[in-house]
Amino acid sequence: MNHILTGKQFADTKLREKLFKKAQKFEKLDVQKKIPKILSGKILATVFYEPSTRTRLSFESAALRLGAGVISVEDARASSSDAKGESLEDTIRMVNCYADLIVLRHPEAGTAERAAKVSSVPIINGGDGPNEHPTQALYDVYTVWKRFGRLSGLHLAMGFDPKHSRTIKSFCRLMLAYKNNKITFVRPLGLELDHELIKERENPKVPYKVTRDINQGLEADVFYTNRLQQERFKNSKEFERLRHEYCVTPALLKGKKVLIMNPLPRVDEISPEVDKLKNAIYFEQAKNGLYIRAALLLYALGML
Repeated sequence: MNHILTGKQFADTKLREKLFKKAQKFEKLDVQKKIPKILSGKILATVFYEPSTRTRLSFESAALRLGAGVISVEDARASSSDAKGESLEDTIRMVNCYADLIVLRHPEAGTAERAAKVSSVPIINGGDGPNEHPTQALYDVYTVWKRFGRLSGLHLAMGFDPKHSRTIKSFCRLMLAYKNNKITFVRPLGLELDHELIKERENPKVPYKVTRDINQGLEADVFYTNRLQQERFKNSKEFERLRHEYCVTPALLKGKKVLIMNPLPRVDEISPEVDKLKNAIYFEQAKNGLYIRAALLLYALGML
């Protein structure tokens, strides 16, 4: 079995190519309604201690398309024995009795690794607090690859909350591994990315800059936007002060070729009018998640 805990796992070019090819195959088969039920008899458990729409539903949809059954715990802090004081480790041991693999989302960093240490079935990190969201990162990279046919030689902008956004961190970790990329972080003062992440990058020659100017992000090939992470702010007044500082609008995009990505949900950072523009690819991005996660289920079970 293969746990999926960090985006670093997908820096392996051969593994990435296998996953991308399998995702492409699933996408073609899905159009024909011919995805084979190769996970028949398997059961996926989605255990979510935080709210989710895309991650939970795309994993469950992928499992069902592949013939697996699904059991789910939504709002696990209130609806599971966590409310009675059960430890995460004991919860994982119990779910092991009922499922063949587990997708776990939790508000605390490092919980996926904790779960993996006691689990006899694969653990897939569906987001652990402000830390990482590796499966999101993989389909974000897949989206870039489908659009450009490459993952190097690109200018990537990322905003607007690098400090708290696990999706920005995971996407950044993967894209820093490829040659001749440059990265621009767009953020308000005080929401800088942890520079330890930059220091750990595999390719030390990737240039990056930090700016408050949204227009510099719009000069990139891809502008990976994300909402300010309200649930991560310790001070609600600080969140309210910053939440409207940035918004991508049709006026800002006029004459621009930049592709706008977003892991969703979109809150204040993209005007709904942008949805009609060719620059907007965030719903395409979300659909790509279904096929990448189908491939990842096979990988986790050692069936890729």
